[in-house]
Amino acid sequence: MSTLILGFPNDIHIHAVRWALDQVSARSEVLYTSDLPQVARTSIRVGGGAPPRAQLRLGALRYETGAFDAVWFRRSGRPVRPHGMTDADWTITERECDHHVRALRRQLGPGARWLNDPDARERALLKPLQLEAAQATGFAVPETLFSNDPDEIRAFYSEFRECGVVFKLNVMANWHAQAAGDRFALFTTVLREDDLRDDEAISSCPGIYQRKIEKRYELRVTCMDEACFAARLDSQERDGTRTDWRADFSRPLPPRPVALPRHVEQRCLAFMKRMGLAFGCIDLIVTPEGEYVFLEVNEMGQFLWVEEGEPAFPLLRAFATLLVERKLSPGSRLVGTDALSYRSFLASGAWEAGRLEDAERHAAFEARGVGVEP
Repeated sequence: MSTLILGFPNDIHIHAVRWALDQVSARSEVLYTSDLPQVARTSIRVGGGAPPRAQLRLGALRYETGAFDAVWFRRSGRPVRPHGMTDADWTITERECDHHVRALRRQLGPGARWLNDPDARERALLKPLQLEAAQATGFAVPETLFSNDPDEIRAFYSEFRECGVVFKLNVMANWHAQAAGDRFALFTTVLREDDLRDDEAISSCPGIYQRKIEKRYELRVTCMDEACFAARLDSQERDGTRTDWRADFSRPLPPRPVALPRHVEQRCLAFMKRMGLAFGCIDLIVTPEGEYVFLEVNEMGQFLWVEEGEPAFPLLRAFATLLVERKLSPGSRLVGTDALSYRSFLASGAWEAGRLEDAERHAAFEARGVGVEP
């Protein structure tokens, strides 16, 4: 059994899963996009009447098409520019690396179990398609406008002024103010009429405008194949988390295990199947009236924080089982023992060793999405 992991360095989820796989004698290797073109040596050969063949070489390690039973598409990073390369050369090289690695992913694991399939992943990144699929599978969804048209946005705000409108981005933004050393993030925000006065500001960046939904509490549902793990988040107990449960960095909300009503679990699984996803983290609101409202799915969402906050969630062990067995259901026997946990991983020193390995074996990388303010 061998798993190929696609991502970039210093990702604690990658190192935790590799540690878990190692505990059950399952082999894994990583392909970091950032290793192109400096570290990784990769080839794809087509023609001559033979099936396409891909090859990946990382130092002394060599892998070819068919070497992997499972592919975990954790993240898609950026190639890292070689020192001294001119701007003009890097413009071409970066584009070619991106095209090359996208083809390579498919050719290395053509018969493998994908988490998630690249085509499904791309669909799931589009929020309108998520809401459309959720509604088709029985979920209530908030009225939502995706727009940079000031007239449309103001009309939408007027329509839902009484209950309120929230604004959010497709991808959460965060940035670092170098002078003060502070870090900031833009979470879901309740709109005010004053926010909509400047046409230029509104039209400069498309955003998501959504009817505000009253909350009793929220749910984070981690879906792995046919198994769902639901965590209750009591976001309404604090002012700082009422609009966005992620917003209080100082005191993360404790996740509490909860059993989903059968019809809600069926909707989650039907939604995942419709989207073609084998893994995803679904965010739901439970209203004061008991209605379950779909907000979004993160097709490769963070899940270790749930187990860290509540060790009763065996999420690391369950995910390792899905990669090893290539399937998971509520009745599946999980690989390993109870010692195969996130807490044990952190105590093992594997995280520190993994970061050191990333620094020594792989190209330096800065995660996408972090803006820098002078």
